[in-house]
Amino acid sequence: MGSIPTRRIPRKAVTVENKSDRRPPTGVAGSDAERQAAHHLADELRERGRAVSIESVSVRLASGWVTSLHALLALGGGLLSISFPLIGATVCLIAAFSFYSERALGFPLLGRLAPTRASQNVSSPPPGPAWAQVEVLLCCGYDLQRSYPAGDWLTRRFSGRITTDRILFWGGMVPLFLAAMLNVAAVEGTGTQLLQVIASAILLAVVAAQVDGYFSENPEADAADMQASADAIAVLDALLEGPDADPPVAVCFFGAETISAAGAAKFFARRRGPLDGTPVVINFVKGAGSGAGPLSAPPVLLTAKEGDLSTLRMNSELGSGSPLRPKPAILRQTTAALLARRRGLRATTVVGQGETASEVGLDAIEAIFTEGDGP
Repeated sequence: MGSIPTRRIPRKAVTVENKSDRRPPTGVAGSDAERQAAHHLADELRERGRAVSIESVSVRLASGWVTSLHALLALGGGLLSISFPLIGATVCLIAAFSFYSERALGFPLLGRLAPTRASQNVSSPPPGPAWAQVEVLLCCGYDLQRSYPAGDWLTRRFSGRITTDRILFWGGMVPLFLAAMLNVAAVEGTGTQLLQVIASAILLAVVAAQVDGYFSENPEADAADMQASADAIAVLDALLEGPDADPPVAVCFFGAETISAAGAAKFFARRRGPLDGTPVVINFVKGAGSGAGPLSAPPVLLTAKEGDLSTLRMNSELGSGSPLRPKPAILRQTTAALLARRRGLRATTVVGQGETASEVGLDAIEAIFTEGDGP
């Protein structure tokens, strides 16, 4: 793979196709529909002369199950603290630490007990020596979000500022641990009891929300659910139509992206170092319903922070020079870009859809190649 000269990416080449006959609906992670979408995306890359691999990955799909497990463990610790304060406080602490470790740091502890299922990662070029020359990684998820009525309502009502993770951790686990520690210190009274009752009620409400999501019928997918992949392919098309027929760009479509970026976690975990050549990661997510911010937010954003409990900052400055002036945003969900940041790569997520999102992605790539041409 060669390098692309500065400012030579053709602006008129960005055309986003989103036709139902070209992009069939996808499905929830681990489903046959998701598998069919993976093969369809692989075919689209092959049509562009790209070498492609479809990697089957075993991922933990039961995000709601893991959330319920931590909530019930903390609830059990709170009940134990009534008769055995020290034991109960220890159980609450274990539950809180395990949940924070998984959601904020990306290290699952109790989450490893979740059942697994097969998903698919589509990558071009295939893993191998060619990755040493890759300078930019275009990526996105392509699976369908499972039904979660409570989470959808929180997103609509609070624009992503209040989420299940925050409610569970700060409203349930932490107060219950504090109540247990007050019992250890023999500080008894109405205040301690009230704190324990409220925290326990919040934990039970979180469990009920997960059960409701489990029994809810998953929404039907349509072509719009593949919009992120359409934007990534549009950027690739623009690069392929440029002066370099073989740009130093890789493309990855990650399975189980809506389940805490499970497919991307498998991809980055197997490529230590981090990735050979340390590519910059440009991720794409659909703007509408992404939980990126209020409805009045700009149509295209670049994430400055991702993951509800994570404190890791993203590289939102990558597209700051774009004429479209995308604003930095907080994305509550975990995406492939956050997994890349945890591996030491520069990464951000383009939150938007259509040609505008593709243009912002191209502007970010232009800035990356401009850096490479500097002294």
